[in-house]
Amino acid sequence: MLDSKIASLRQRYGRVLVVDDDLEIRALMQDALERRGFDVVAVESGAEALGYLARDPVALILLDLEMDDINGWEVLNALKRHPRFESFRVVVVSGTNGPVPKWASYLRKPFHVDDLLTLLEQPDPKPAPRTQARASSSGGR
Repeated sequence: MLDSKIASLRQRYGRVLVVDDDLEIRALMQDALERRGFDVVAVESGAEALGYLARDPVALILLDLEMDDINGWEVLNALKRHPRFESFRVVVVSGTNGPVPKWASYLRKPFHVDDLLTLLEQPDPKPAPRTQARASSSGGR
């Protein structure tokens, strides 16, 4: 992927939260993104992820579904109610096929980091925030 595209993605997403209970996969994702200049925080559980999000903002969450403590589905439900829900993008990263919420992106394991970067170039499937949608439809008044 071109350096200019990676730089654009780094600017758009800022801090990335990687949530996966598998140490090897978590370390691979963290290392691959950090080598491309992303600011990455990696945690091993859904509980850690929710605790981190209560303290610090992120722009992108890479979330495994199958974890031991709080599984990815429970994290997705909590994220939907998060006060900053509209400010971050969620990519479900899983080895299983299955439906994910319409507001989340999906990437099947195993994957190459270029697959993730290509996915991130696409628009976030989450609808635009309501306040922006209202302002746009009323001509900004």
